[in-house]
Amino acid sequence: MTLLTILCVGALIAILGVVVTRDPSGGQSPPPSQAPAPSGVGGGTDAPWRPDDRSTLGPVRSDTEAAVQNNWPMIANDEFDGTSLDRSKWNPYTGETTGGVGRHREDNIAVRDGLLTITSKGKTSGGMAWANGQKYGRWEVRAKTNVGSGYGDVVLLWPDAEDWPEGGEINFMEIPNGERKESHFIVHYGEDNSQVGHTTQGDFTQWHNYAVEWAPDHIAGFIDGQEIFRTTDTNVIPPRPMHLALQQDIGPYGNDWIPALDERSPKTLDFQVDWVRIYGM
Repeated sequence: MTLLTILCVGALIAILGVVVTRDPSGGQSPPPSQAPAPSGVGGGTDAPWRPDDRSTLGPVRSDTEAAVQNNWPMIANDEFDGTSLDRSKWNPYTGETTGGVGRHREDNIAVRDGLLTITSKGKTSGGMAWANGQKYGRWEVRAKTNVGSGYGDVVLLWPDAEDWPEGGEINFMEIPNGERKESHFIVHYGEDNSQVGHTTQGDFTQWHNYAVEWAPDHIAGFIDGQEIFRTTDTNVIPPRPMHLALQQDIGPYGNDWIPALDERSPKTLDFQVDWVRIYGM
């Protein structure tokens, strides 16, 4: 065998090796999730991944907070008690929605009656990023979704450096199905967008508290104070500062993740948030 033949065979094996490690059938995903918007929207561009690990939300009060149960020290918050979005805290998205189907528009975001409301209208939606990021901490959001095929609601942490997927992504409330019976907790990590996560079954058209704890040695997820996910694999933990993001995505995205808009889709659909609270370690 000539040297040229050996080199060609070696190159072919290397190429095939890369193809195998990136095989999307292995469960690699997204905003979050999908193509980053200029303002910091979450989500990658791979096919969405649905965790196999599942549980059902227990019969606890939906106003139970992980922060209260665990005595977390609050360092920032927004109770949405005003009449407009606080631009000192939030940067609304202006780019494409996840998957590039529609557009984010600031006029689809409203603050009234003590609530933040993000409304999708056809192929326009809304999303917003917390102005300040940090490395490690705890975030808790009280939110309510509404039934509607063709739209997905997401609460996530997104890398300040916009270096997804290497910079990580933590979706601690991702509800793509129109019936709103499953909430996914998904951590994206590594240059190949590897993922770990958990799916919780329940009625997410009701108010619930969604929380994430991000520490140097673990990531944990909570719904209504119940721990639903934990990993201590340091390879999974994001390497740099991240910020909170809230958004509503528009289908089609992925294979049965967020279906395309059709006759089942409402003309408008709201995603509502009662408050956002950020805690130190």
